[in-house]
Amino acid sequence: MKLPTQTKLVYDSGNISSYTFEAGSKVNIVRDLAATNRHNVTHTNGKGVPYVYRCAVTVQPLVTVGSSSSDYANVSTDDANQLKVVDVVTAPNSWVLRNASVKAHAARENMFKQQGVRKKERGAYSKTIRYAFAASPDTFLTPKHGGGTGTAYSMGTWDYTALKADDGDLNHMYLIGDGGIGSLYLDSRKQIDADSNSDSDDTNQPVDSNIFRQLLSPTLGISAKDDDVVALARDEQDNPPYQLDNDGDATESVSAHRFFLGHGTSYTQTAIIDVPFGLMQFKALNAYKDAGANLTDGFHVRIEVLGIYEM
Repeated sequence: MKLPTQTKLVYDSGNISSYTFEAGSKVNIVRDLAATNRHNVTHTNGKGVPYVYRCAVTVQPLVTVGSSSSDYANVSTDDANQLKVVDVVTAPNSWVLRNASVKAHAARENMFKQQGVRKKERGAYSKTIRYAFAASPDTFLTPKHGGGTGTAYSMGTWDYTALKADDGDLNHMYLIGDGGIGSLYLDSRKQIDADSNSDSDDTNQPVDSNIFRQLLSPTLGISAKDDDVVALARDEQDNPPYQLDNDGDATESVSAHRFFLGHGTSYTQTAIIDVPFGLMQFKALNAYKDAGANLTDGFHVRIEVLGIYEM
């Protein structure tokens, strides 16, 4: 996908805690590039392969504007004992998420095909999946324009994608955690047993009710085992070098970077971060040596998209 001409995005977080990490500050770069450039931008290409957005992410203390000559503006790091910690969290750049996205795209196309819905009958921006990050529905920060305190973009309508099989519920597509596309994808595949030489076939994999399987091929079966081939394979006994839980490690977010902002440390930091699907989350904490003066002040974020490539 061609890089949009307007690549800079600006956000202010909400209040953050002084005793635990706040996880509410999420950014949808794709949605916001579409709003600021006035044309569609996508999470994936036309075949469902995810785009990775390479970004320069700058985190700064949030300036709190005063209301009168006696109520002064302040920068939250004016407290010498404060340390602001901001973790940048993204989806993993892994084969699981890549294949999950491609399979989700194929399942969605087949869903429409089975229902006799032609492409020209779908919305103008309905050619690819619009993902949420870790929940359905999900909430994202709104970018700001102009200088000073800035005002939020009015934005347009950004519909998130759902799949539906038979008489089941709508399944909105998101990336992270139980029920995310990584979990759905792993449930749609044959699972390797913890003991790969076991005769047992009780792992219930693939999951019969998996929506990807239902939409792609309701009659899909698993090839029968050939005992002779299985016996030959037992000479090399392997255990998988990863967690077998389909709602486990492979479906969780990863920490892409950690910023430390504090008095005597720095007031501004920038990091180059690759953001799969163009969705990220900030988990932030205000830490103090003493009781602190600005317990809940948030932070300011500037994002410049440097490039886009396929996962």
